[in-house]
Amino acid sequence: MDGSVFATAGRDRNIRLYDSHTNEVLNVLLAPDILIGDDLTLTSGHSRRIFALKFHPSEYHLFLTGGWDDSIKVWDKRMAKEARHVINGPHICGPGIDIRNNHILTASWVAQNALQLWELRTRSLIQDVPFPASVLHGEFLYAARFCADDVVLAGGSGTCSALAINVNTQEILGEVSLSNKTVQTVDAARDGQAVAVAGVGGNLHIAEFC
Repeated sequence: MDGSVFATAGRDRNIRLYDSHTNEVLNVLLAPDILIGDDLTLTSGHSRRIFALKFHPSEYHLFLTGGWDDSIKVWDKRMAKEARHVINGPHICGPGIDIRNNHILTASWVAQNALQLWELRTRSLIQDVPFPASVLHGEFLYAARFCADDVVLAGGSGTCSALAINVNTQEILGEVSLSNKTVQTVDAARDGQAVAVAGVGGNLHIAEFC
């Protein structure tokens, strides 16, 4: 978050850390290669494509990754190879990871219980955040982020809309619909008073929630 280091990850499953001043690679966290006999352990790299990477907002050395292998990996950029911890479960298919006050928010591309809150220190599930969706279409979320400590924003292909939800009361505070187009990314500013939603179709929708 201080801008000194940035990281990339994707289809090859390797995580590359860069010096933002020189753009030189500082370290590459290599994914396991099962074709040459690498062991797959809980703390090894991802076994399938990575779709999200998020640095901790205050502990600059920590960052999270998630993807198709139904896991969130907790990394320390000071460690040369293995992840520190693993959270099993979330099926991440887009920018579906966020961190705030040591709470992790995940958005999974699954029909039910797609939006979840986790405790970073214990890696335990705090709660499933209800995301209203029809039984026919399911939830199937691609993106999520915190707007405030108790408000989250998420969207995907189930409802083709993004919803702002109070995690304590489960109240829906606002909705941005893409008119049957999949939501692929969301963002927020001013503690969620202003949100941006975009996806299939090339349109960017900006709304203000009071």
